Amino acid sequence: FRLDEKSSALKAGEKGFRIVPGRSAESPLIRYVAGLVPDMMMPAKGDLLTRDQIGLLRAWIDQGAVWPETAAVAKAKSKADHWAFQVPPRPAVPAIAKARGLWNPIDYFIRAKLKTEELTPSPEADRVTLIRRLTFDLHGLPPSPAEVRAFVNDRRSDAYERLVDQLLASPRYGERWGRHWLDVVHFGESHGYDKDKPRPNAWPYRDYVIRALNEDKPYSRFVQEQLAGDILFPNEPQGVVATGFIAAGPWDFVGHAELPITKTDGLIARYNDRDDMVMTAMSTFMSLTVHCARCHDHKFDPIAQRDYYSLQAVFAGVDRANRPFDNDKKVFAQRMPLLAEKRVLDARLKTVKDTIAKITSLEIEQADTQLKEQKEQLAKLPKPAKESPSNGYHSAIESTPDVTKWVQVDLVQPLALGEIRLVPARPTDFADTPGFGFPKRFRIEACDEDSFKKPTLLVDHTDADFPNPSDTPFVLPVKNVRARFVRVTATRLWERTHDFVFALAELQIMSGTNNVAKWSVASAFDSIEAGRWGKAKLVDGYDSRKALEEITETADARTKRESLEGAKKRNEEKRATLVESLLDANTKTERGEVTNHLASVKQKLDALPKPELVYAAASDFEPMGSFQPAEKPRPVHLLRRGDVKSKGDLVSAGAVNCLKGLPGEFSIANADDEGARRAALAKWITDSRNLLMRRSIVNRVWQYHFGRGIVDSPNDFGHMGALPTHPELLDWLAGWFQDHGESFKQLHRLIVTSATYRQTSNGDAARDRLDGDNRYLWRMNRQRLDAESFRDALLAINGRLDLTMGGPSVQQFFFKDDHSPVYDYTRFDVESAGANRRSVYRFIVRSVPDPFMECMDSADPSLLTPKRNATLTALQALSSLNNPFVVKQVEHFAECVQKAGATLPKQIAAAYELALNRRPTHDESKVLVDYARQHGLPNACRVILNSNEFMFVD
Repeated sequence: FRLDEKSSALKAGEKGFRIVPGRSAESPLIRYVAGLVPDMMMPAKGDLLTRDQIGLLRAWIDQGAVWPETAAVAKAKSKADHWAFQVPPRPAVPAIAKARGLWNPIDYFIRAKLKTEELTPSPEADRVTLIRRLTFDLHGLPPSPAEVRAFVNDRRSDAYERLVDQLLASPRYGERWGRHWLDVVHFGESHGYDKDKPRPNAWPYRDYVIRALNEDKPYSRFVQEQLAGDILFPNEPQGVVATGFIAAGPWDFVGHAELPITKTDGLIARYNDRDDMVMTAMSTFMSLTVHCARCHDHKFDPIAQRDYYSLQAVFAGVDRANRPFDNDKKVFAQRMPLLAEKRVLDARLKTVKDTIAKITSLEIEQADTQLKEQKEQLAKLPKPAKESPSNGYHSAIESTPDVTKWVQVDLVQPLALGEIRLVPARPTDFADTPGFGFPKRFRIEACDEDSFKKPTLLVDHTDADFPNPSDTPFVLPVKNVRARFVRVTATRLWERTHDFVFALAELQIMSGTNNVAKWSVASAFDSIEAGRWGKAKLVDGYDSRKALEEITETADARTKRESLEGAKKRNEEKRATLVESLLDANTKTERGEVTNHLASVKQKLDALPKPELVYAAASDFEPMGSFQPAEKPRPVHLLRRGDVKSKGDLVSAGAVNCLKGLPGEFSIANADDEGARRAALAKWITDSRNLLMRRSIVNRVWQYHFGRGIVDSPNDFGHMGALPTHPELLDWLAGWFQDHGESFKQLHRLIVTSATYRQTSNGDAARDRLDGDNRYLWRMNRQRLDAESFRDALLAINGRLDLTMGGPSVQQFFFKDDHSPVYDYTRFDVESAGANRRSVYRFIVRSVPDPFMECMDSADPSLLTPKRNATLTALQALSSLNNPFVVKQVEHFAECVQKAGATLPKQIAAAYELALNRRPTHDESKVLVDYARQHGLPNACRVILNSNEFMFVD
């Protein structure tokens, strides 16, 4: 039986066809390698092929069994003949005999395929499994014991459908499925790249997605809002917020803010930024890899390079920036026309200023030459020293010295203390007073509790007055002490001007070579919290005794600088007078009218309530360095080989031309209308003739329900993507979705009420041999809890999950804004209130993801993630056992189950019901009770929460 270039496997032989292209179940080869024909087992000796290997052969046959000698013919066919670019007639539901347990048309498609593949379906799962599966699927949370009991005991014939409707009506649904969407669009709350600055105003887009899903917004409207909601729905504030979709991905801060577009690297950054917008839009809504045509025509799909740059032109007038919006529609309706009027006036004023800037004369040119020389001379002078931005900590002022004050820092976790330094203050307003506020008497203590009930005394200077150290830091070596909190207590204060205070510039705590107190949380008995003084300024790293730059300006240099600055100012005034004398009357009138009108508009805007901000697609925003809004859409050229130095034709906005009956050319009346371009793309994608858009979204929904899409490459329906396992079902679902108002909730209901979805996930040796990876859904796929579900489930079973919706994201890390910002997850208090929020509301950092969530396969926000990795690693086991957050939740879980009864058997039973939605067997109870007696109830709970039964949905 040969399978090489001389093979007759595809030809009729004595036993008929050995391989039937497109029908693996009818191909004897599959039966041979699966060992189903005893006298034709392949190989005859040794181990049989694995399930994955057999599945690969089946997939090859079902995809046409292309043989080397026929590959050239297949390649010669038109790229547009691929299934994804065709619009076939809507398939009819297969006419098979109605079987017991078939609930809707989905099952007829699935059963017809199973019959072709000689497979049989699995029975329906039990009710506990079904409610657990449904609740995790639609909410990302476990059901409570009470909910499980209610469903199990509900004998109504429509109990299951009622449960589905109840789950879909809950706001938890939007949070769960909103997270899926944020994966697909690579939503993040920091820029990424070298300077990964935070985006504090990205969260309104996240809330928009959750709200839109809970409201069951029709999908076409959902798409249109995200591409051009500000244009297509100008009276809807959320239309502005929805364009956060365009800005969801990474952004090159250096390439935009520090490099002008006139430089090559700056121009590359702009093209790269638009490439991300194109890729996000077309991969998300169309499942096409259009971005592969950036350097040449797409190698595999019928997408021309010109089509790609036409899509870049769609986004040529927008950038990613903070944009104002109002949740109050009345205020929004007042602000929008004022902002539009302001944009027109700003453009007119710029035109006037450009005209004035061109005015010149011999005297003006002489003044310009002198100004240039003066600027050059000033630049060469030494810069004056800059003052520290803070003074440090300052207590409340007292009338007598013998008053106790204290200040302390929280190091987040116990650390080995090596040295403690009290840095005396010399504030700007008392610059001639070294050692300002240093206490006369004090002590330093360490403790693991902020109450300091049982502190470790490190040094005690409370019996006699301590000499003022002037500018010299007080240094205390520490050995063999570990602590989380360090406190300095002043028992006699420093005399200021007939009153008394306690002040320090910095409190430094060395652990090894690191000052671990820097940027930590400081608290105090009291604090003036004013100006340059404050608790946080005690640990901000700035020493008020010194200037930030150690450059001393001499008296001569200062005199010279002041003289040059005065001469420069006089020259500027002289030049302005000369220009004014040459202005014509019309220009003066235009300038005055525009300036006055602009001032009036600004006054009206200032009178409105302060708007909220969202990081979104913006064409009007505050400039930042080289990053400035485009006055009109920037020119986009077709780049030969993608090289910005090799410009080809100028292209106009458009889409792809590979879909039959849906041309990609746009008809836009005003080519400079930026919004019209995005609106045209939004309408093109949502056109009723665009079957591919509907195929893409129903495939995504199917994937999240079953663990794999009908097309297993959800972002690529092209030639290099996977072929659909059930193409007729995919097309039928796309049509059904369109017919039913493009309602997500109706689509969910259709899928989860099918008999296919309700099957058990149990394996079967015979069916495993034929379809080991369950491509044809003869059983339900068993899925592991994703990172967010695992984390949220831990909180939910303890009753500690905070279900507050929306608002700014919780920063579950320590943050310091710097040249390269610091995101430190080890210093976050896992017992703080923010730790209890749902995971969808955590702040998503690109460059430094949460190590725990990353280990559990959360999405990488720098990449489009249409499908998450699902791995099983030793590191995951270590994290789920030992991560500080998990350990704390285990402790709370143990406290929770202790309330269920006084005996260990009752407590273990309660733990099982909360975590696994069932009672333990006799043997399970015995083993865990014995384990709890030996190692404690928290450790027994930790075993339960690390079991496969908890980690997997069913």
